[in-house]
Amino acid sequence: MSTKRSSSYTNAEDTHLCHIYLDVSQNPIIGIYQSKDMFWSRVENDYNNSRPSFITEVRNKISLQCRMQTILTSIGKMRGCIRQIERLKPNGASKADIMNQAKILLSQDNKYKHGFRFDHVWPILKDMEKFADNETETQSPFQPETGHFVSSQEDSPTPESPTTVYPGLSSFSLNISSDDGEGSSS
Repeated sequence: MSTKRSSSYTNAEDTHLCHIYLDVSQNPIIGIYQSKDMFWSRVENDYNNSRPSFITEVRNKISLQCRMQTILTSIGKMRGCIRQIERLKPNGASKADIMNQAKILLSQDNKYKHGFRFDHVWPILKDMEKFADNETETQSPFQPETGHFVSSQEDSPTPESPTTVYPGLSSFSLNISSDDGEGSSS
């Protein structure tokens, strides 16, 4: 018995799905006390019963779950790329500049060679608790247990140590030992 593949999701369907997903996952009454199956049944029910009139296709639980997983994976990957760019602390870079550099970095992954495809749901999901930055306590150079500052030598490599190269980002190095006084850029 063959099953007919449903049509591709539209941007409107993605947006509707993301809103429903957040509503169901952040419901304080039901909370985390629901099984995976019950959770996706609620998403399916809410999605299909509240879809706008221009969304005509009824989606089943498996389809919604697969699509949401694709979206969440891509959003998570983009958040990781943004964190990498932010760690470089680019002076004067706007949020748009950081986002553009993160998109370049993401597109270098073979799975994302066509670029980031979820700009239409990024504003909805980017601040989701799942993607919150939890690294602030590890970033501090002061260790309260010992009362000492941690050396930042790892963050400031010496000329002998290799530096991390971030593809898609311009870098500049200065050759101080050269007599011609020219730097090299790559």
